[in-house]
Amino acid sequence: MGEQTSARQSARHANQNARHARIVFCDMDGTFLASNKSIPPENFAILDELGARGIEFVPCTGRPVSAIPEEVRAHPAVHYAIAANGAIVEDLVAGKTLRCAPISKRSVLELYERVRDWPLTFDVFADGGVYSERARYDSMGSLGLRPAMLAMLRRVRQPVDLDVPQIVARAQYVEKITCFFGDLSVRERVVREADEVGGLSYACGDPSDVELMAPGVSKGEALEWLCGYVGIPVSCAVAFGDEDNDVSMLLAAGDGVAMANASESVRRHADHVAATNDEAGVARYLADCCF
Repeated sequence: MGEQTSARQSARHANQNARHARIVFCDMDGTFLASNKSIPPENFAILDELGARGIEFVPCTGRPVSAIPEEVRAHPAVHYAIAANGAIVEDLVAGKTLRCAPISKRSVLELYERVRDWPLTFDVFADGGVYSERARYDSMGSLGLRPAMLAMLRRVRQPVDLDVPQIVARAQYVEKITCFFGDLSVRERVVREADEVGGLSYACGDPSDVELMAPGVSKGEALEWLCGYVGIPVSCAVAFGDEDNDVSMLLAAGDGVAMANASESVRRHADHVAATNDEAGVARYLADCCF
């Protein structure tokens, strides 16, 4: 009986935080975007409501800033973005990077040498872009990725006639490395190699990838930094996500909301669960709980 009462009090506390939301942090793929990578009309309409109420909406994604849908970046409710899993915090209005947490180039190059012959992508997020060796870019179709995911990856990545060491040498800073693969056992092998290299942290933004950042970099850590920067208490933040790389954000926010399409391991870290991304769960939750 005592445990049930405690659970009800916890839920009531989280709901109060949602009602006092002043800033919304939202993952893109699998959360704000539908499975086909489109924006559900209800989700886009909720941005107008947030803007009218003076509530900030912050895209918080593993993508680079340039790959956040233009209609989201340009919306009046959107002034900031968190990209590359928290490595970048961008002021979209001023068009400048407020904060960058780059990876050691030495770590990137050492990891590359260990995995360069494996069947995977090795995408370099650098200086606001995403660069792929042309041969790896051309072979992405053989990895068995979902069609919508494959189309998005090809659209976002720039194939170049350079190898990774040359890409890294030309970069001012490297924000993130993402490896996609068809064989899911490859993730464990990449993680083991990253641990041996050192100077890297990792997360999963999709079942078929592993994303590598500098130590301590996460969406949750970036959420806390941006709340401090804009002067909004973290307790007044609502965060939405669906994958392992969103868990830190759900835990950091006053109200962490997992999508119904998230795995059980993600949902158990959330205060609430919204409808799926294909059901405009973000809009439905905000309309029901925050307004």
